[in-house]
Amino acid sequence: MKNLTTQMIYRIVLCCISALGVLLTFDIFYVGQGANDVTWEFLKYYTNISNYFVFAVSVIVLYHNVKRVFAGEKEGYNEKIHNLKFITTVMILVTFLVYIILLGDPFSADFWRNLGNLSYHVIAPVLFILDYILFEKKKSVSVFAPLLSTIIPLIYVAYIMILGACIPNFEYPYFFLNVNNLGYGGVTIWVTILVVIFIAIGYILWIYNRIIKENGKIKFDFKNILWLRAPKNDEFLTKNSQDQNIDKNDKV
Repeated sequence: MKNLTTQMIYRIVLCCISALGVLLTFDIFYVGQGANDVTWEFLKYYTNISNYFVFAVSVIVLYHNVKRVFAGEKEGYNEKIHNLKFITTVMILVTFLVYIILLGDPFSADFWRNLGNLSYHVIAPVLFILDYILFEKKKSVSVFAPLLSTIIPLIYVAYIMILGACIPNFEYPYFFLNVNNLGYGGVTIWVTILVVIFIAIGYILWIYNRIIKENGKIKFDFKNILWLRAPKNDEFLTKNSQDQNIDKNDKV
């Protein structure tokens, strides 16, 4: 969907819901709680951290989307922070799947009554994932991006392990990181499984980014694979110009 105005409206809704989710992670809008009750505890949950990335990336993409609309552009796709947006998409997709499959109970009534739960576990993740599927420029993501998407989760695991080692009676945020119950060996097994899931999901999304429509047919395009960054438009122009000069010289 190339209409930039449609994308702008969609992203405004996404940013609003994401902002609500971020605010609710601070636990200051519940009965009996206020600003004085805020603690650092919200920083130990991967769900929260991944939602902070979603909000930040969504605001950046929306900002450039609005600029293009007011500059008179009618159609196009996202042109900014492709790899960071991709990495964030993988992060929040794993957050969504882990919660739905391992941690939450979507078949219970309480699951659907909790506004915070819905906003940062379901609605904001789904909207952000759809933004990538619907509005992201094709062939814009590095082939290494799925591997890079494991860096932030691994830093998070190291962060939790340090907290667990330094803070007496530390409450681990997730059962698969609980060294007291699983031991470091058990945690390592779970982390390895999750890293494999991150990489697998990442490459599924990367392959999706390589699907194009040409001459009315849908196909996978694995030509001109990007490595660490997307080439700039002027690089494409320079390469094309060089190719044309070579062709002319060959004809002469």
